[in-house]
Amino acid sequence: MLALAMLLAAAQPPLRSTVFRPDSARSARATASGSNTSLVDTVTATFGRLEAHVTKVAPGQSPHAPHKHPDEELILLMHGTLEVTQEGTVRLARPGDVIFQASNEMHGLKNVGPDTASYYVIRPDPRPAKR
Repeated sequence: MLALAMLLAAAQPPLRSTVFRPDSARSARATASGSNTSLVDTVTATFGRLEAHVTKVAPGQSPHAPHKHPDEELILLMHGTLEVTQEGTVRLARPGDVIFQASNEMHGLKNVGPDTASYYVIRPDPRPAKR
């Protein structure tokens, strides 16, 4: 599925300067723990793929099981309190914090606060797009 997405993205012209508003999402879907709203998923002049989305997670929930992947990602916590597990180390993230998930390191998130947590995920993939 990822290979198909990358192939389709490679056929698109690189992204030009723009502003992505959270209410103009490409797609939104409900999840078992909250929601996921895709803002951008395309090629740029320097990234083979740039993906960004907003995730909302209900209290006591995790967006998914701990996992690892080759891409690095930045998570900007807007609201709520997250327990961040990275390679066995547990850290607490609060609104305004930026979480960095390194390539191929096991990581997971859990909303440990009383309110819905919301955060932006930004995943640049530096591998060149096949043109």
